[in-house]
Parts: sequence; C-alpha cells; structure tokens
Amino acid sequence: MQFKRKTQSMFIHDSRPRHIAIGDFNNDNNLDLVIANSGANNISIRRGYGNRTFSSRITYSTGFESSPYWVAVEDFNNDTLLDIAVANYGAHNIGIFLGHGNGNFSDQLTFSLGSSRPVSLAIGDFNQDKQLDIAVINNGTFDVVILL
Repeated sequence: MQFKRKTQSMFIHDSRPRHIAIGDFNNDNNLDLVIANSGANNISIRRGYGNRTFSSRITYSTGFESSPYWVAVEDFNNDTLLDIAVANYGAHNIGIFLGHGNGNFSDQLTFSLGSSRPVSLAIGDFNQDKQLDIAVINNGTFDVVILL
C-alpha cells in the first residue's frame, strides 16, 4: 500500500482544526470535507471538485465558546441527505446540522449533555430501531453516553 502526499496550500483553516470527516454534501458524486474548528467555534465545509482540489470554505457557527472537537457524517433524519453531527466540547452538547442535499445545511440543533465536555462521537443503530444513535465520549464526566 502506498500514499502520495498532496499539499493543498489553499487550505487555510480557522483556529485550531480538531477533526475532519467526508461526505458528498451536494450530491455531485465528489467527496466534500467538513472540519471542526475549535478555536473559531465553527465547522467549515469544503466542496470537492473530483480533481483533488476543493472550494473555499463555507462556515457554520457552532455557538459562542462551543469549541467543536469532532464531526461525523450520516443521514440522521432518514431523508437520504447527509447531515453533520458535532461534539461541542465548550458548550457541553451535540449539534446536528441537517443537510439540504445541495451543500447547504440548517442551523444547528443542539442536545445538551450537562457538564460533560464531549470530545468524540460515533454513529450507529445501537437499539436496532432503524434510527441512528450517537455514542459520545465525555472528557468532563469520564464516561460514554449513548443518545438514542
């Protein structure tokens, strides 16, 4: 197995990028990127062109002092369009941005986790009800919580 490094000098991120995930957010059959920027309190989307280049960033706020640490991509509301989940460390919540299928997203919906400081998450159907659930690792409470 081999990998070739592709330097992308246009990638100037907001403050403290923490995590990256991929998905085709605008249904053009090219992979796009979503990046959690903890220092800027936002996520940024870069649309892929299919030739190893990406658009300039489009940002979505995750809230004042939210400090997003982790992003995951799935279809949370079963509309066949990709959505984004965000672990907001500073805001002690999980945010969901619902996708519109054209590369744009709704405002963030939030789910409070108390004083948990979430740092990562994983997606799956843990209770087999055909609805996606979110497993969250919390740094503030030293536990794992599953949002069903």
